[in-house]
Amino acid sequence: MHRRTYLATLATTAFAGCVGAPASDSPADVTTNGFPYTLTNIQTDDPPVENVTIDVTVTADFTTDHPARLEVAFTNDADDTQTFAFGSLVPWDEIRGTHEDNEAALLLSPNAGVTPDEPSDDCWQATDGVALPAVMYEETLDPDETVSREFRVLAAHDSQNCHPTGTYRFEDSNYLGEGWGFSVDVAASELSDEE
Repeated sequence: MHRRTYLATLATTAFAGCVGAPASDSPADVTTNGFPYTLTNIQTDDPPVENVTIDVTVTADFTTDHPARLEVAFTNDADDTQTFAFGSLVPWDEIRGTHEDNEAALLLSPNAGVTPDEPSDDCWQATDGVALPAVMYEETLDPDETVSREFRVLAAHDSQNCHPTGTYRFEDSNYLGEGWGFSVDVAASELSDEE
């Protein structure tokens, strides 16, 4: 049984749209459809606590019709029910990833509020920033139960370079009281190399 308990409101900030779990725009589509960029090579840190699995997967790649989408899934692998304290988005709320050379940033948008209707010059760039409230939620998971969230992957609205290839790091130094993160590569798609 799921129980979300509001623990503490540390600050109040404005939302750029609702932060509810978004519905998929379409079934999982990992083809590039001629788009010059692709998401690849996701690397996750070891889980910060025992008896959990955290998976990060690309559920849809960039196309001319929609930005890439990425899902973070958190599973209780223990034999008993456990309660975990997350931030404002369960199970992951560190939504800004920095390029390895600090020359650009990606935004994991939890909803369509800052997603443009179409890319501009092969760039899916957020129309604004996303501010999340500084709150914590508890999520109680039964054995083998998973909680997940899907994000749209956009260039951050204040990023001067859009989708430069390379590795982007998403990290929360206090995730579950320990710290955790993952990286993902933006690479030139094979289709764009062939053209």
